[in-house]
Parts: sequence; C-alpha cells; structure tokens
Amino acid sequence: MTIKFFPAFNGDCILISFADSDGEIRNILIDGGTPATYSKTLKREYNKIEGNIDLLVVTHIDDDHIGGIKKLFEDTQLDKSKIRKVWFNSGGLLNHFFGEDEDLARAVSIVPNDITDMSPDQGNKLEAKLDELDGVWVKKIIKQGDEINVHASNLIVLSPNEHTLKKLNDKWETDVDIQVNMSGNVHDDFEVDIEELTQRPFREDTGIPNGSSLAFLLEYDSVRGLLLGDAYPSVVAEGLESLGYSESNKLVLDFVKVSHHASKGNSSPELLNMIECDKFIVCTNGQKHGLPDKEAIARMITSQPGCTLYFNYNEYIEELFTENDRQTYEFETVDLSEIDYTLNF
Repeated sequence: MTIKFFPAFNGDCILISFADSDGEIRNILIDGGTPATYSKTLKREYNKIEGNIDLLVVTHIDDDHIGGIKKLFEDTQLDKSKIRKVWFNSGGLLNHFFGEDEDLARAVSIVPNDITDMSPDQGNKLEAKLDELDGVWVKKIIKQGDEINVHASNLIVLSPNEHTLKKLNDKWETDVDIQVNMSGNVHDDFEVDIEELTQRPFREDTGIPNGSSLAFLLEYDSVRGLLLGDAYPSVVAEGLESLGYSESNKLVLDFVKVSHHASKGNSSPELLNMIECDKFIVCTNGQKHGLPDKEAIARMITSQPGCTLYFNYNEYIEELFTENDRQTYEFETVDLSEIDYTLNF
C-alpha cells in the first residue's frame, strides 16, 4: 500500500493505492483540496492513476476538501468513468435522512468549462454530475458504524454520528471561513514550549461542517490507519469505543492522518490515549487560520513518545519547535515533499 498526501494548500487531498488478491492496483481518493489543488496537482495525478478510483470519498462540504472535487467535475474533458463509487453526504441526502422536503438551494454549484456538454438545468450542480456516473454515488447517508470492503481493504466509519449530522442539517453551510478554537492567522504558539502547551485545557472544535466530516479506520492486510478528515475527536473516540477500544485496550495503528490540519480542537487527550501510533501526518501549508496548532502536536508528542511527524509543507517545520522541545522530547519530523509525498506500507 502507498498513500500520497498531496500538497493541497490548506486542505486535504489523499490517494491510497494498493494491490488486491489478484495483484490488480486499487485506489481510494479522499477529498480534492482547495479549488487550486485541482489545476496544480490533482488533474495531473488523476490522469496518472493506474486502474480505477474504486472509491471517491468527499469527507464534508468545506471548500478546502470539496473545492478540488468541484473543479474535477467542472472539467468536461476529464474522463470520470474511472470513478466507480462515491461517498458524499449531500444536502439532499440529509433532507431525506431526516424526513424533510428537499431543499434545492443546498445543491453544490459547479461551473463547467464547457456548458454545451451538459443540459442547462443540470450542468451546474455537483450532485447532478454524480448522478450521471451510472449509479456509483452511494445515495444514502454514510455515518458512524458503516463498513465497506473495497477489494482487499476494509473501511469502518467512525464519524459523523447522527447527532452531528442533525446539527449540519439544521444549519447547512457550504463555506466557513472562521472556525472555533483556532489561533487566528498567525502561529502564536510556536514559541511556547511543549510542556506548557500540554497543560492547557482541551476545548473541542464546534465548527458544524467539521462535525459532519467523514472519518474512518482503514484496514489493509496488517496495516491499520486513521483518516480523520476534520472530524470531532469525541465522535471518533465514540466510534472506537463501539469497536471495543479504550485507554486500557488501545488501537495499534501504523499511521494517523491528523484531523483538521492539526487544529488544537480536533486532537483530544481522550482520543490520543486510546491509540498507539508512531506516524502522524499533518496536511496544511500553514497559510490559513494559524494551523497547525502546536498545542495539538504537543499532545501527540507527549502521548506517543518517539513518534514521527510528517508534514506535506515544509515552510514552518523548523520554527515549530523550541530548542527546549527538541532537547526534552523524543520525536522526529519529516518533510513529505522529500519523499514524493508518499508513505509506503
């Protein structure tokens, strides 16, 4: 299995590739980053993919996750037939799940680069384009407890739960520029020692779209990893508890894609104490909302001694830690750009 954590500006764009029992390459694409991610990276990588995209996961509706996917479907020259299954909890699906009339205003707009290839009444909606993929869109709400086998891999959904989906349904938002518990637009905790940061009380993220984010446990052969989108840690912990994991029965993992670009409101002591892991991947260029928060990273380092932190941008790695941090704690940092943004398992 190889996992590529593409440079997606302040967003997520992840490609998981693995061999099935017959040796055929299978692929799972998670999110598309910001709109600019498509033209800069995703289009090129999409065309290089060997075989099909056996599952496309759109974790939630924030622009730094869905933006590149919207651009992908705007590109009328791109072959979409290689996409075989899609997870996307759309506004319409939420309406149906909670027994409400469909609100057409919730549809996600796209702007095709060749409108003549689409009917005028459907050409500007992502949901309509998904419907054109011969039924590959799984038109039911994907939520905690769902499980799917993608050839040789298995995905167990940990987030969202029904409560966080209900919150989104009650207040549908397609773009949120300011999230709760972020440090602003500057890295104002980088100069604070890890020891001090771990003494700060944890306050969970309350951003409504983030609470609706898909997050799941991936299993392939002996490999296990968490891909957490922007999910709430309490919901992920609830999902793990339902599988029998706890602080006294830890889930042993090969990697964690850290939730919400290492926001301090999305990596709780409770969740970190339920797992044992030596690889944490942080996806962000550090240009928005002051992310990553060093407070979140400090919790990883202290709960998982000797862990390695992987960053898909290198601009802030050197300034992230104080001299005292490096002398006191055992951890390593890796710039993913130096290894083609890829982890191999």
